[in-house]
Amino acid sequence: MNKIQTYIINLKEREDRNIHARKEFSNREEFSLTIVEGIRHENGALGLILTIQKILSTMVTEAAPYIIIGEDDHQFTEHYSKELLFETIIAAENKDADMLLCGISAFKGFIPIDSRLNWVKDFTGTQFVVLFRKCFQLIINAKVNIGLTADGLYTILSNDKYFIYPFISTQKEFGYSDATNENNEIGRITELFEKSATTASLLTKVYSYYREAIPTQPIQTSDYEGMVLPTYIINLPERVERRIHILGQFDGRKEFDYKLIKAVKHSVGAYGLWQTIRKIIHLAIENDDEVILICEDDHEFSADYSRDFLFKNILEAHLQGADYISGGSGGFDYALPITENRFWVNPCYSTQFIIIYKKFFQQILDEPYDETVIADILLPSMTSNKMLLYPFISFQKDFGYSDVTPLHHEYKGLITRIFSNSEKALALHQDIYIRHCK
Repeated sequence: MNKIQTYIINLKEREDRNIHARKEFSNREEFSLTIVEGIRHENGALGLILTIQKILSTMVTEAAPYIIIGEDDHQFTEHYSKELLFETIIAAENKDADMLLCGISAFKGFIPIDSRLNWVKDFTGTQFVVLFRKCFQLIINAKVNIGLTADGLYTILSNDKYFIYPFISTQKEFGYSDATNENNEIGRITELFEKSATTASLLTKVYSYYREAIPTQPIQTSDYEGMVLPTYIINLPERVERRIHILGQFDGRKEFDYKLIKAVKHSVGAYGLWQTIRKIIHLAIENDDEVILICEDDHEFSADYSRDFLFKNILEAHLQGADYISGGSGGFDYALPITENRFWVNPCYSTQFIIIYKKFFQQILDEPYDETVIADILLPSMTSNKMLLYPFISFQKDFGYSDVTPLHHEYKGLITRIFSNSEKALALHQDIYIRHCK
């Protein structure tokens, strides 16, 4: 077994950390350890990046297919074994990874690949990272500046990042940090790693549930032949331009049985929206609807919309226990692929196009709320059974103002940007799913 070239960064005056790091690696023959003097900079995070670049450009031998760069607060967990490390390195290498993270303090974007390897989009925690040769030059050539962190740099440079779970590395609490001021608070690092591990565990269970516990039954076109979707469109009477727009969106689409619903007007627009949603739920119960579509008047169909795509997903999601589906979202933290075109998400922002199933109606009516309510925060918090379609079949048209979200008055084009960013993030998730999970 070849030893792994391992570089641990340590500022010369931090002797306590130097002693700790050497102790962590004592009697571990799988590592060829070098303690690297960190570059001192008034901005500690930038000094760390410059040191990483120095290691990659001047210290690594040409023969190394991968190396480890870590920090002097790294500590091995009880899950560590050299067998697990080498097995996971091979697994990551087979996925064409740029880097393998051995323990992270926070993350967004996550897909389990196998029992130990997980893809990640954004993360924090660079105390013990396996870097593969294919990313060395990317890091060396990267332009850096004050405000950038090492984990931020890795996130920007690569979409092929993976982490080991359970974690085999965490950060030791020293009561101070030379790179991250927020970590000067005692106990914060431990809390972050514990929370991150808990989140990874919960998301893995959700992913397994949808992948294994309730396999999707094949849906045929004949299953939804003649189906018409009850559709409730929210509009304030004085917003004529929005009403003209939304009626044009549904004109000629016979798969929708749509009706305009007069929005509840309130000085707090978001409160009025939630009251209107509740009003619609009451109507759906009176009409004995099995599933409904609630639309806001800024909804706009995307080029990817089709009746077959929508109805097939409505029926499949029903079989998998969904409470509601979003046709397009302005943001989320986690998205787990259920199929190539449908994702479990948490949270799920935006309510311009939401399909709600009958079994969720009463829960919406029973949910406590007050004038601070925001529909796309409250709704996803009420259930874990929520899904998002991709490609998006719905966007929000930018009218240059919003009756619900004042921020859209201040930042023109904001709604278009957040939907675009959200769709790009889902495209990346879909790519990982197709390459490694399908």
